[in-house]
Amino acid sequence: MTAARNLLLGRLPHYTRKGRHVQQLLRHGTPRKLLNLARAEWALRRGHTELASMPYIYIIDPCNVCNLRCPLCPTGNQTSDRPKKMMALECYEAIIEQVRDYAIEVILHNWGESLLHPRILDMIRSAARANIGTSVSSHLNHVSDAMIDGLIDSGLEHLTASIDGATQPVYEQYRVRGNLADALSAIERLQRRKRERRSPTPILEWQFLVMRHNEHELEAARGRAEAMGVERFRPISAGLPFDELDNVDLAAQWIADNPAYRGYHPETIRERGYLYDEPCFYPYRAMTINPDGAVAPCCAIYHTRWDFGSVNTHRVRDIWNSRRYQSARSLFSDRPIAEPVRTVCDGCLLYKQRKHRLQETRSAR
Repeated sequence: MTAARNLLLGRLPHYTRKGRHVQQLLRHGTPRKLLNLARAEWALRRGHTELASMPYIYIIDPCNVCNLRCPLCPTGNQTSDRPKKMMALECYEAIIEQVRDYAIEVILHNWGESLLHPRILDMIRSAARANIGTSVSSHLNHVSDAMIDGLIDSGLEHLTASIDGATQPVYEQYRVRGNLADALSAIERLQRRKRERRSPTPILEWQFLVMRHNEHELEAARGRAEAMGVERFRPISAGLPFDELDNVDLAAQWIADNPAYRGYHPETIRERGYLYDEPCFYPYRAMTINPDGAVAPCCAIYHTRWDFGSVNTHRVRDIWNSRRYQSARSLFSDRPIAEPVRTVCDGCLLYKQRKHRLQETRSAR
């Protein structure tokens, strides 16, 4: 993770984001997994387009349905064209079987509320049995006591609570249909049950999207998190949907006034043509799989027309070295490939792409 994306780490000293990844490596990093990770990182630095390594992080979205209506989320604002679906447990377990020798972590969330999936606990347990770290993000509305105990029993290692306010009127401006008291109750019950059962997991992170309407409540939320025994409080910049990355008007409505929380602002993109001054790491480290089995280039992409393949018809390894993936990697490499294809990665505004003859050839098509 780069300094730009980790500019504002939480201040609770006993748990950091870097520490989380180190812990997962120590807990789940077999010699084979560590060798695979090293090969992936070497390929990223050398700009390889065809990889001997496999992804070591898997973003597997259990469902793309949610009971909130967050305005900047393609699920909440209904702009995603992907049909609503719950991933079949059989599909998920087939993926786990293919990647268990390489995966350090399975991130069980992306475009939906994962705790709505009726088999989410089975999914967590399946990854835990395969010696893979697990994390889930949730708005924590309508979480039952049974689910609280289930999350502890399942072996879930990390839980992110997405709560962007300290009072209901401010919180509900973004978490539309959400109830702050309900989310805070879930935190209190989870932390209490962890103490009663002497369970260190799931480690809880309160994530606060800092926006124009809520930045004045940031410190109040931080204080509440500390009082409730949350392991980490993490304020981060709000992001715009991929289709709207350079939308100045949308940014003016939502992005915080504080420059420290304007990491995704269109002003940066318009000044230099991209956001992060580095090559994209997703095509080397991580694979994103939607509830229907379709593989997206990264976790920011949500339209079906941009899919890179499907685990329902091809093996994970074959998709990973497909023409689409190799074409995407070539954008950040000095190694041109034969017969490249256009993907959504061409002209992506997030990461700095290398200017070479291959891109010029693509632009001429």
